[in-house]
Amino acid sequence: MTMRTLDPVPDAALDPVTGQPRVGSYRGALRRVDLTAVAGGALKRALREKRWIYVGVASDEIYAGVAVVRLGYAANAFAFAYDGRAKKMLADVSMLAPTLRCSVGDTSGEGCIARLRSGASSVSIERPVGSSAYVVQVRTRELSIDARLDATSAPPPITAIASLAPGRVNTTEKRTLLATTGEIRAGGARRSLDGALGGYDYTNGLLERRTRWRWGFALGRAAGGEKVAFNLVEGFVGEPECALWIDGEVHPLAEGRFEFDASRPLEPWRVRTADDALDLRFVPGGMHADRTNLGVVKSSFVQPAGTYSGTIHASGRDLVLKNVLGVSEDQDVLW
Repeated sequence: MTMRTLDPVPDAALDPVTGQPRVGSYRGALRRVDLTAVAGGALKRALREKRWIYVGVASDEIYAGVAVVRLGYAANAFAFAYDGRAKKMLADVSMLAPTLRCSVGDTSGEGCIARLRSGASSVSIERPVGSSAYVVQVRTRELSIDARLDATSAPPPITAIASLAPGRVNTTEKRTLLATTGEIRAGGARRSLDGALGGYDYTNGLLERRTRWRWGFALGRAAGGEKVAFNLVEGFVGEPECALWIDGEVHPLAEGRFEFDASRPLEPWRVRTADDALDLRFVPGGMHADRTNLGVVKSSFVQPAGTYSGTIHASGRDLVLKNVLGVSEDQDVLW
């Protein structure tokens, strides 16, 4: 099987002459995402546009996930902290807000901003102009997070641009192995994030009414000491956003395959690529979930946190993973 290559990222997601998406899988980050040419009128844009930033941080014992999601007509955020040694959630919080109480910007680089406030609770993910670092803050009664993810020495991201249907296009950027410092406060205890590894998912698109995917994401060290991370997806954008990071470089992967019991998501999963270059066992220990049914809007979303173990044979490298922290995900949403 011939592995795809990653082209240099273009200067814009849409071709300025044709207005069509520059479909592909790229090495590097888009400076700004502007989908105005294909968005349609204000109503169509409000119904179709979805933007979010998800940040994952993994230390030797803690995995933290933080997300801000802005739809055209509503917004939500969540944050959780998982203790991999005790195999339990330390805290798990969610919040909803009107769209006007949330902002997710049009870039993942300098000037990146994602904020949501709901009552006394707030979540923010920001990278100021002129800075190489993302500042993540969570303020809730149950959980507080202060983290700084520095991209200075991190490997390049993978960017995928996909045409989903007429008038529907998605852009997504994944980056990992960012040097992380900070702390988590939950349950009356403080947990350090100094020396942890961080990563993010920035997605900005005009999505289809029903969107489904399965996802795997992990950050840590291989048995040989290499810093390693992966982003694996089945469905939705699929293979173009699947990637493996080893130390200072990013490598493309084939599309993901996820085998699990959807009625028992806390049982072990088998996670692999379509070409079996990656073959892992994921053992969950806790889970963030959102099951919403508002009639016109429905969400079935589970994101277990746990550990990955197994083998990776890709881009001429052989790696063994043993209890590397990360998450899996099963999402089916009508929005």
